Amino acid sequence: MPDELGFDELLDDGGLIARLLGKTAAGRKRELLHGHGTDLPVVLLVGGPGMGKGRLLRCIRTRFGPRVPTAYLDCAQTDARELAEERPGSRSEVTEVLRKIALQYGDWGGDGGGIAVPRLYAGLAAVAASDRLARPAPLVDEVGRLDGILPPGSFWRGVLKGTAKNYVGYLAGLVTSPLASPFLNALLEGLFARVSTEGRAALAACYGEYPGAGGHPQAGLRALGEDFQQGGEARRIAEGFLFRALRQDIDAAYHGVRGRMSRVGRPALLLDHADGSLGRRLLKPALEDRERGHHDRLVIFATARREDGGRFLHRAGSTHESMATWQPFTGTLPEWSRPPGGVPDHAPLWRGVLLVRMPVLTRDRQKDEIGRLRGGHEQPDNAVRLRIHSGVHRLSGGRPRFVTRLGEATAATVFPTPEECTDWAILDARVRAGEDEQGRPVADRPVADVLVDELIDGERPEELPPEHRSHWLDLLTHLSVAHDVECAQTLMRAVQEGRTERLNAYRIAELLEDTGWPRCPRHFIGDLGLRRLLTRRLYRLRDGGAAWHADHALLQGHYRDLGDRHPDPLFVTAAAHRMHHLLASDGADLVTRYLADAFRTRPVDEWCEELLAIADAALIGVADERYARALGETQVRGDTLRRQVDRLLHAVWLTEDRTQPLEEIVPGVLRGPLRELSEELAQIADEAVRHQGPEGADVARAADGAALLIRMARDWGDRAEDKQPLKRCVCTEHIGFG
Repeated sequence: MPDELGFDELLDDGGLIARLLGKTAAGRKRELLHGHGTDLPVVLLVGGPGMGKGRLLRCIRTRFGPRVPTAYLDCAQTDARELAEERPGSRSEVTEVLRKIALQYGDWGGDGGGIAVPRLYAGLAAVAASDRLARPAPLVDEVGRLDGILPPGSFWRGVLKGTAKNYVGYLAGLVTSPLASPFLNALLEGLFARVSTEGRAALAACYGEYPGAGGHPQAGLRALGEDFQQGGEARRIAEGFLFRALRQDIDAAYHGVRGRMSRVGRPALLLDHADGSLGRRLLKPALEDRERGHHDRLVIFATARREDGGRFLHRAGSTHESMATWQPFTGTLPEWSRPPGGVPDHAPLWRGVLLVRMPVLTRDRQKDEIGRLRGGHEQPDNAVRLRIHSGVHRLSGGRPRFVTRLGEATAATVFPTPEECTDWAILDARVRAGEDEQGRPVADRPVADVLVDELIDGERPEELPPEHRSHWLDLLTHLSVAHDVECAQTLMRAVQEGRTERLNAYRIAELLEDTGWPRCPRHFIGDLGLRRLLTRRLYRLRDGGAAWHADHALLQGHYRDLGDRHPDPLFVTAAAHRMHHLLASDGADLVTRYLADAFRTRPVDEWCEELLAIADAALIGVADERYARALGETQVRGDTLRRQVDRLLHAVWLTEDRTQPLEEIVPGVLRGPLRELSEELAQIADEAVRHQGPEGADVARAADGAALLIRMARDWGDRAEDKQPLKRCVCTEHIGFG
């Protein structure tokens, strides 16, 4: 996949990135968005799995990194945590990543050269020297380990590097005390004895503001080290202040005659997976600082999977209707200013955030990407090509990773006819899965399996308990047949039977939302493409689709036990909910009989609602006879009404499921039975008038029903012609079914 796929407007010379950084990818100066010295938002790139958030950060790093000082951090990597665990008294995950970021700024080779970070160095040195239980020699080594974050030739490096070394002899004779930190005291005394007046002022301006320092930088550094050792909230305060020190170092590099002459634009910090624990520990203090008025010029681009940016941004019970949100391809740049009225330390963090929703690929861009992957060689059959485009669009929902993977698979597969190019066939198409740890090619795999690995196994929720990680995918697989939470919870009780630790459906729904998957009121798995992946996996979980049939049978039993007339928020009645699972697993005959019987006694509007809900069922693993049934080519037992209902059921089923090409005859097939049923009701109304007069209840019901069915025949037929679902749903309202 090209890294720039779908990001044209974001990356071009007048786009959001160039205007925030003040430079184009070619190095030309651009007018700054939000101007100099003003309050800047943290730019949070939000979108679920496969939306290209990390890919956009790579684009910024590659294209703009040579033009402005840029550092990148993947907050999901564990290397910093592992280094911190080696010396927990002198390091933490945050101090390690700040060191990592500082090294990148120090190594930057563009205009103005690397950025010195003396304030951060002093703070990290205080932390490294604050371990009361360590012997002097390891502490000296720990401070010396920080030398690399100061650029070669820096005056600060010469001063600070000698500070610890000059005290080696003195420190070796000290005895560690539980009430004091002799090494830290000696380090700070040496530092402030040798630092220049300018350096002392810089440290005073920074660490004199540390809580409890009272304007004295040595007291601030000493308190910072002590807070770090205390752990908990005190350590988090210290770590947040160290990030402030880094941002002040970056600002200082743009001040003075040299900075103003050599540096143009703004520096960037790129934080991938910033909605995880580490990312939150960096973003939270930066957002709090800016809320308090500690403004800096660092442009922070961070990624998050939840649509609202993450729960950590929102205080419990607060509303965020005015949260600044921007969608690319709107033709304008986002306007952002901090909402008025915030109270520092009590204001929600979203006030300092600009949410940028990751763009989905338009249908034209999807076609271009599929054509690129085919290398210019189109399918010989134009109908097959159109079917591939339609299937990829529907399954992907425009998610770039989905589009590219499906495009790779269809480019390597020959589909003889459009009828054989079903959604299931597209998901079965094989694709190269990359290389193993030794660099050897991995055997081709079905694209559905590759997407499951990348979008589900590779994107587990951070808060998923360890005991559930091994079977998280299996839980979601069973939930592919669920609708509301009650339906899902019924499955979860059965699937987790015998387990001591269980996840209920309510918690799973929250974890899915935290992972960035959308919600849908009608389907527990609220993304159509994800649901198709999981449905396919459920059918293949056991031989002969046994797991698929067992789950549907379980739900049939649950809704049978509730009683047929029990209200159901999605299906009108529990009986209709049961019929849906019967249709998906065991065929249509009993469903047809149920609908025919209900037609004689139920209000027509309720009956139509039940019909649409029942027919929203996947067909998998069996021969598809729906066209034959919809056309009346299959013998159906029963009277004329049952045959009409059977034709209508299968026509609606074809229209709603849409896993295969929808032939042009379907709109007409839909209209025919509806008009015939309308005629049946009109005759009933006429008969009732003759027997009980024009005011009877049966007359009103039949007449109203006949008129409603005529309108349904028009509306449903028109929707089918427009390749739209008959019942609107969050899963399909943005992509259609074409």
